[in-house]
Amino acid sequence: MGESQQVLKGDWVAKQAVFSMHWILLPFFVLFGACQPSGTGEGVSSKSDKPNYQTMSWPVSRGSQFLSGSIPDAAIVSPMIAWTFETGSAISGDAGIYGNTVYVGSDEGLFFAVDLDTGVERWRFEGEDVIESEPALTEDAVFMGANDGQFYALSRETGTLLWKLQFNDKITAGANLVASPINGEPWLLIAGNDGMLRCLRTGNGSEVWSYQTDNLINGSPAMLDNERIIFGGCDSLLHIVSLADGESIEQYETEAYIPSSVAVYGGVGYSGNYANQVLAFDPGDLGELWTYSDKSFPFFSSPAVNETLVFIGSRDKHLHAINRETGEAAWTYRTSGRVDSSPLAFSDGVVFGSTDGWLYALNQSNGEELWKLELGGSLIASPVFAKGKLIIGSQGGTLFALESGFSEH
Repeated sequence: MGESQQVLKGDWVAKQAVFSMHWILLPFFVLFGACQPSGTGEGVSSKSDKPNYQTMSWPVSRGSQFLSGSIPDAAIVSPMIAWTFETGSAISGDAGIYGNTVYVGSDEGLFFAVDLDTGVERWRFEGEDVIESEPALTEDAVFMGANDGQFYALSRETGTLLWKLQFNDKITAGANLVASPINGEPWLLIAGNDGMLRCLRTGNGSEVWSYQTDNLINGSPAMLDNERIIFGGCDSLLHIVSLADGESIEQYETEAYIPSSVAVYGGVGYSGNYANQVLAFDPGDLGELWTYSDKSFPFFSSPAVNETLVFIGSRDKHLHAINRETGEAAWTYRTSGRVDSSPLAFSDGVVFGSTDGWLYALNQSNGEELWKLELGGSLIASPVFAKGKLIIGSQGGTLFALESGFSEH
């Protein structure tokens, strides 16, 4: 592993409050009742004054039902490796965090539960094909899909199979967790490469409703509010669907297929597409607010959005920061590889990976490098965060847990 390069620039004090809407529904989740890990504890620092973290779990893709990819905590500083865990094959999907456990799948079809503090394996589940969908987590269960079309519900504590379903095509995106607008019952929203969005009951997997599109869906469905869902697919449409019954509310045609998840902030959806564009869409009368385009390379990353900026990675090897109100470029940052890894926006910095094997942290206001850390294998998965630890898996098969190298004040 190369030496970490740390450049501390700018002001690490949080400069704005992160919009709170995407955290309103998080308490809902709390109510829901291979290989040897290294577990070395490498680089553990002594901290006399531990900060109080606001982000204590990562229960669904992009951190919340709105898939905004932004959190109120400050980014870690002087990053150091707390522990590593070897899965034995590439990690293409994001991890999830619940309680004191990290959950992640591998390209070999294995799914792991790993202790957040130590990196020691708690249990593993053997699937039959690649598991790259992000896990959805409740107090009782773990839900994830696989490339053979299997969708699994496991006991979160033991990894025991609770139920499974066979769908028509692979599931590459994570399920979303929502509360029924009718009676508060916990539901799962799952999109697959068969072009179908399904709403299932978490208890037994029985179907509430389904919504069919004309092409495959690679991204997770996001909530616009408590009643409406938004997602895009390879039919080049943004779909707005009623949560209550799965009926179409609106379809908006874009210029090319949408390969990843839509991020929602303030009731507006933000997404990239294969026409080398990022667009902001306000469902209803306003429609498309703006379209951003730069070079002739598509955006495969999902956006991260906060009050001020939209962050998104591109296959032009850059991370792009876009003014959320106007759609104008704020800044770009070049790496040596594609940026398919979706960024994570903290209150002050933005963190993302690249296929060049480096993890980057940039100052949000000007795009200047705060630090970067070489992790070896190509980074396609996206970073997630809870309880002071930044978690990301590599194509080399290593799951990394990073933390600040000195006390934060």
